[in-house]
Amino acid sequence: MWLVDTFFLNPDGRKFIGRVLTRLNKMQPARAMGALHGRVAAGPGWCARRLLSALREFACGRLCALLPPCALVFGCAMGRAAAPGTAFFYGAPVPVSALSHYERVVVEAENLQDLAALRKAGADVFAYLSVGEAEGWRASSRALPPTLFLGTNAAWQSRIADLAHPGWQRYLLEDRMAALWAAGYRGFFLDTLDSYLLAARSPAEQQAQRSALVALIRAMHQRFPGVRLMFNRGFEVLPDVGSLAVGLAAESLFQRWNPVTQKYETVSENDRRWLLARLDEARLRYGLPVTVIDYVPANQPELARATARRIVALGFTAWVANPGLDVISIGVEP
Repeated sequence: MWLVDTFFLNPDGRKFIGRVLTRLNKMQPARAMGALHGRVAAGPGWCARRLLSALREFACGRLCALLPPCALVFGCAMGRAAAPGTAFFYGAPVPVSALSHYERVVVEAENLQDLAALRKAGADVFAYLSVGEAEGWRASSRALPPTLFLGTNAAWQSRIADLAHPGWQRYLLEDRMAALWAAGYRGFFLDTLDSYLLAARSPAEQQAQRSALVALIRAMHQRFPGVRLMFNRGFEVLPDVGSLAVGLAAESLFQRWNPVTQKYETVSENDRRWLLARLDEARLRYGLPVTVIDYVPANQPELARATARRIVALGFTAWVANPGLDVISIGVEP
């Protein structure tokens, strides 16, 4: 049996490292099991797909380093062949033609009038779903009783959910997801997966919330067979449910938005190193394609392009935007 490992760039972006194939049947049993930990082993067809995906990721990174600035859109090279990444657009109206360049598109479902049109354009569409918080602006969540919540997130004017409460679980599965499923969505982008850490202080409380989150994600697969889930961070639960995800995103690797000060900021070196280690683990150990979302002011297009190149050089796909995620390009002429 063969295991495809992963093509990746080292952090400085200069050296290409390719550990392509490992012959498992030549390993000692213990080493073979270790090599398989967190990965999926399969036959030659799976290996070929994984190999092609890795080659595509590397090619995209090298191509973006060579392309002129005018060939970049929001940090990703235009065209499906050059940038088969993930787009995030929560605004209205949804620009179907522009988003059709991407393999996956995450939308706020309430703002998308024609799901079929975006699918017909070739995109795999994911509906945004806040798992750990109830948004203050969403009518359905404003009506929820306070007993379902552990606290508040003042920075985003939202309430932090008690993931173990049956009422919150019922709201997510039967109210939010069931309605979106009936509307035709088969993919969901799970946001606020780690918000419980803001309200659950003790180790015991955090473990209870983490266990409830794992059970909730598994319940999503049971309730909606064939559902595709993409995580926003969620690093704490990857050991338990990483195999149930089809991708992972994380915000603020180089540039971020501070909702408290309402200012754009550069991410500190310590924070960047911490996040980079988590992203590499998600990609290499769990085999998840990773998209990094960074935030740059609209009047700094050169910073947006430079940030995107830095992200791509690390082997990730990039989406560099404003914090509202309601624009396609920053400082790039169509």
